[in-house]
Amino acid sequence: MEKVKEYYEKMVDYKRFAFILVAITAFLYIGTLLPFEGKTITKTYVLMGGSVGFIFISCLLLYLSYYYRKVLLESEEGQEYLTKNSR
Repeated sequence: MEKVKEYYEKMVDYKRFAFILVAITAFLYIGTLLPFEGKTITKTYVLMGGSVGFIFISCLLLYLSYYYRKVLLESEEGQEYLTKNSR
């Protein structure tokens, strides 16, 4: 049962981290669109690179969250734990 609880917590944490990264990505992208004094093309490329990097990491974290959910659904204890905690 300890493994099930650990997998569930990892699943929730990875999903939470992924959504936080998506929010940060939105702010970085807005920084590329808004004009401000002293903005150079290099700064724009850095912001876009950060956006792409965070989106990639977010996708990776969502995949890991899905993987742990799949592992939980394959075990009977995991199914019980998911239904108990989803309410």
